[in-house]
Amino acid sequence: MKRSCLAVLALLASLCACGQTVAGSVPSAAGTETIVLPRADQPKPHRPTLERLKREAAASGRPLEEVVKRYAARLAATASPRPTDFEGYDPAVTEPAVAIDGIPYAELVDLGTIARSEGISYEEAIDRFGSQSSDSRVIDELRKEFPDEISGVAYIDDHQGLRVGFKGPIPARAIELARTLPMEVTLIGGKGFSAAELRQAQDTIVSWLRSRPEVATMTAHADEETGRVEVTVQPKVMPDDAEEFRRGLELPQPDNPHITLQVTLSAESIAVPQQGPQQGPQ
Repeated sequence: MKRSCLAVLALLASLCACGQTVAGSVPSAAGTETIVLPRADQPKPHRPTLERLKREAAASGRPLEEVVKRYAARLAATASPRPTDFEGYDPAVTEPAVAIDGIPYAELVDLGTIARSEGISYEEAIDRFGSQSSDSRVIDELRKEFPDEISGVAYIDDHQGLRVGFKGPIPARAIELARTLPMEVTLIGGKGFSAAELRQAQDTIVSWLRSRPEVATMTAHADEETGRVEVTVQPKVMPDDAEEFRRGLELPQPDNPHITLQVTLSAESIAVPQQGPQQGPQ
């Protein structure tokens, strides 16, 4: 995973988990089904080398981050004929293939940055975010196998849980894949829309607004949790009647009734000019 992805993860807002402790169907909103796979029943990360390095750090009194860096440097020295003893050497830069317990060293470096920015220990950062590469492979597989059914995937509970939504019933194969993740997973079926449909609705709205001469700037965001496309528009001239202005935009309505629109007006510039490229936050 790229560093930028990990940095974004460190800024994710903490959302409330469902609070269920027993796997199986639980009460949920009308028309939906929720299955929770508790963390206690999920596989535990196997990190024997990092556990050994933790013991080494404790025995030597050195920070774990320093011990990990030294170990990675030794790995890089073994794997490459290039000199590794020069000042400032960092195998994350020169030897990107170096990994410890399956975690690329470049990610372990990023986890140190995350620990400092979040005010947590390096050990806690590894516990929370160290499985990101393997998690991403499972998430990619879910999206690959159910491209028309996935309605959204999001980390929750300080990145210690994952929420996965589906347009229709929860597929048995999705439960099978979710059981391989080392965290609590909440699966929600029957949401009535897919992420692809939501993106299409957003693209249609953005394209329409680009053509409207009364629009100065705009931004759009597709909320995969609620199925709502949230649009903020800066009119070239702020109207006295906001509702009349919104009606005058004649925005095309989504084909899927489970997808809704929310339009907010802003007197301030909120994006690049509407004739330029538009992309709402994802």
